[in-house]
Amino acid sequence: MQKEKGRTPKNKQTMVSEKFKVRQVWKYANRNGEDSSTLTILKIEKYEKGDTIIHIRVDNVKINSPQSATGYTNFIGHLPYSEIAISKSVTSLVGQNENLPDFSEGYNQWKEAWDNGKAGYWTIELKEAIDGIDKALQSKK
Repeated sequence: MQKEKGRTPKNKQTMVSEKFKVRQVWKYANRNGEDSSTLTILKIEKYEKGDTIIHIRVDNVKINSPQSATGYTNFIGHLPYSEIAISKSVTSLVGQNENLPDFSEGYNQWKEAWDNGKAGYWTIELKEAIDGIDKALQSKK
């Protein structure tokens, strides 16, 4: 899986992308059988080295989940993503989510690791990342 490693930014600021806005819901080039899948933009950050990270949630997917009673989950609660990779993955804006789900646990874990140089963000097409996550979790069953 391709990820960029974290850097400790001195002057992080929340940023508003020209194309992307918090609460937007997008269709994207999805995996086979997941045509109703969407991504929701949860948070957008720009770091001093020019990196723009878009934090997303993905719904209506079928992901292996060893902790679930059914063995699957239908969402990914938090993924940090490069703006460029998201731009290449999305196909159409389908709406707004006025009631964003709480993503603080996943974000805070990522942010702590990011600040310590131990986390990164995704730079590949979203469907490839979802497939990689799914396969990694399948091996933990």
